[in-house]
Amino acid sequence: MRGKAKGLIFVSLLLVVSLFLAACGGGGNEKSSSGSKGNGKLADKQVLYLYQTADIPTLDYAKATDSTSGDMLSMLQGGLMMVDNNKVVPDMAAAQPKVSADGKVYTFKIRGNAKWSDGSPVTAQDFVYAWHRELDPKTGAPYAYIYASANIKNAAKILDKNSDLYGKVDQLGVKALDDKTLQVTLEKPTPYFVSLMSFYPFLPVKKDFVEKQGDKYAKEPENMLYNGPYVLAKWDHGQGWTFKKNPNYWDAKNITIDEVNYQVVKDSTTSLNLYKTDKVFVKYLSSEFVDEYKNSSEFKYVPGNCMFYLKLNVAKVPAFKNTKVRQAISMAIDRDGLTKVLLNNGSIPAHYFVPKNFTKGPDGKDFRAAAPNGYLLGGKDEAKKLWNEAKKELGITTLKLEYLTTDSDTASKFAEYDANQIEKTLDGVKITIDKQPWNEYLKRDDQGDYDIGGGAAWCPDYQDPMTFLDMWTTGSQNNTGKWSNKQYDQLIQDAVNLGNKPAERWAKLQEAEKLLITEAPIVPEYQTGQAVLVKPYVKGLVFQNYGASIDYRHAKILQH
Repeated sequence: MRGKAKGLIFVSLLLVVSLFLAACGGGGNEKSSSGSKGNGKLADKQVLYLYQTADIPTLDYAKATDSTSGDMLSMLQGGLMMVDNNKVVPDMAAAQPKVSADGKVYTFKIRGNAKWSDGSPVTAQDFVYAWHRELDPKTGAPYAYIYASANIKNAAKILDKNSDLYGKVDQLGVKALDDKTLQVTLEKPTPYFVSLMSFYPFLPVKKDFVEKQGDKYAKEPENMLYNGPYVLAKWDHGQGWTFKKNPNYWDAKNITIDEVNYQVVKDSTTSLNLYKTDKVFVKYLSSEFVDEYKNSSEFKYVPGNCMFYLKLNVAKVPAFKNTKVRQAISMAIDRDGLTKVLLNNGSIPAHYFVPKNFTKGPDGKDFRAAAPNGYLLGGKDEAKKLWNEAKKELGITTLKLEYLTTDSDTASKFAEYDANQIEKTLDGVKITIDKQPWNEYLKRDDQGDYDIGGGAAWCPDYQDPMTFLDMWTTGSQNNTGKWSNKQYDQLIQDAVNLGNKPAERWAKLQEAEKLLITEAPIVPEYQTGQAVLVKPYVKGLVFQNYGASIDYRHAKILQH
């Protein structure tokens, strides 16, 4: 999920201090455990106050790509499965699916008490319609490709303009056997399929409601139906929004928080002051505040699985077609200084793209075991050597580049740090920083309108290395810099075809990551961590590395 964010949150991962810890499994499940000065009794008003550093870009799952949107959707809508305490468990599904002997057919039973916020039942047909809508070329869903990643029958062909099945969504391998039985057929065994069913591109929608809303769908609270724990009661665009408990949610009786109020706060000092005055109950600390609060009983480090990186636009910048230029930029940046000084929040340097402690292979070892520290570890001296060689090969002495980032203070500091590192190490490189509002940044990124895409982030959509690796294949919608490598494409395809041979599949994925990092179309910078303060009277918050970055479905507010 692009962090973006995922935001995730949406917390925008780009803004670091935002509510985004997000996405997939491994490490970092933390619950609020600070002592309370109260008597342990529930407060009369179960209202949670939070902040985000950016507005919600969209609540139409077919248009979302960021972690803020994803985080909010996870509280408003329910898929077949959900992430609860970093585990994938049934949500709209009544139980884990029945799987055929060949691993290709999954049959889900929908809960009998699964309802929309208007009281109508959630049906298998709601999933079929939603999935058809996602893949319809007219929708233009940026995450449509993940249906092919899930290996759902005919998904890749439906998305392929050169295929006879292009746009024929009725040929997708999904059907409603009856109102409460959904059957999904895959083209090949897919180890992470059930995990994917918790991801928002696979949410259901109600056909007649969506068609009645037309272009207004998901634009305002009244233009949506909800089947998740909460409904969107109010949305002051750019200012904040309010969730209220959904009484029709199947598990409503176990949800204590009645209302969640978000406000948009871009400035880190402002959000800290709001925390001090009890106007927000959770505060993500930027680096300058960590040392002051790290001994507080309200403080904790939360490890993450999101990866921050730079994107080098091979299609737009001729010099980036030279591998040595890209490698030199990667090795010019001191990640230690970035994580220990600028961040100071538990994030760690990264010369890799599949995070540490994220997922284990068939041998029980972490994916990173093959290359614990990653690749391109030569440092600044090697960067200078490669850059000088590249200048001779290209016949240039200077290179002017534009670095696209967002307009937050933190993002600006990152951009200045990166630009300074690159310019000082690579003689002749000059970088101009272009700061844009979050929505404009997303638009420019989607259009490939950048030289260096700064502060990009990716949080896993499911618990498998493929969620980090298949996005860099030729033609992938997330590959906005248009890097293309036939060997890489083949390695990913080989891994796709080895779903029933886990050891061989794992080896292909590790080889693919090595090729990606050494070819350097992207420059990994760090794996996220976060320093967070939680009010002692807030209990049961779960900070997740997969799914909603902050899950308050089973939280509660004590008297204070």
